[in-house]
Amino acid sequence: METKGKVTSKSNVLRELLLGSFFVSKEVNTWMPIVVLLVVLGLITISVRFRGEKVLRNLTAVQEEVKELRSESATIDARLVNMCKYSEVLKRVNKEGLGLKPAKNPPYIVKIND
Repeated sequence: METKGKVTSKSNVLRELLLGSFFVSKEVNTWMPIVVLLVVLGLITISVRFRGEKVLRNLTAVQEEVKELRSESATIDARLVNMCKYSEVLKRVNKEGLGLKPAKNPPYIVKIND
């Protein structure tokens, strides 16, 4: 007998829910602002989480790009150091045919007497 009563009360709740009379009852109206607040807070929480994950993905991408740029910078720096060596400059001058020759005498300071 008791199970029959529970079944009918469940079907009544389902019927009231489908017809909309459930939302008009006084008990539901007293809790509705709290339910709405909880739903809004839940949506805000979900939004903040998705935004945080997006920022984290962007941060990871930027960190990878920084690593690549650092290695590229080190490669360019090594090439520049190699190009600035005296022997390399001499080779390029001879290759380009600029007609420059290395100095035979070391540089000296020119003094002007007033």
